[in-house]
Amino acid sequence: MKYRPKPTVDRQATQEELDCIDKTEQMLEEEKKLPPASQMIRNLATDHWRSLKAFIKGKQVIVPQEIAEQRWEICKGCPYLKYDETNPDTNKKDGRCTECGCFMNVKVHYATAECPIGKWKQECDCQDKKDCDK
Repeated sequence: MKYRPKPTVDRQATQEELDCIDKTEQMLEEEKKLPPASQMIRNLATDHWRSLKAFIKGKQVIVPQEIAEQRWEICKGCPYLKYDETNPDTNKKDGRCTECGCFMNVKVHYATAECPIGKWKQECDCQDKKDCDK
C-alpha cells in the first residue's frame, strides 16, 4: 500500500512567526563571519612565506614587544575582531579577525604581517612590500 500524503491547507503566517523570522534574519546580518577556509589558508601561507623569506635574507622576522602591543591595542578596538574563537594550538579563546581569519594576537608579532584593512603596516626592514613579496 502506497503512502499518500494528506493535502494541507495553506495558511498565513502568524505575527509571532513573522517576528521570529525578522529577529533571526537580523541576528544573521549582525553575525561576524570568518572568510572561507581556502582564503584563511592562503592568508596564513602568505604570512608564513613572507616570514620565511625574510628569515633566509637575514631580515627581521619578529617585531619588538612594544610594536606587537601597539598593534594588538589597535586590533582590540577594531569592529572586525571576534573574541569567541578558540585557538587550536593554545586551547584559549583568542581574538580572531573576521576579514582575514587570523588569530591576531599571534599575527601582530610577525614583522612581515600587516592588518588586512590597513590599520597597521609591516615592520620588517625591507625597503618596500615588493622585497617581502619577491
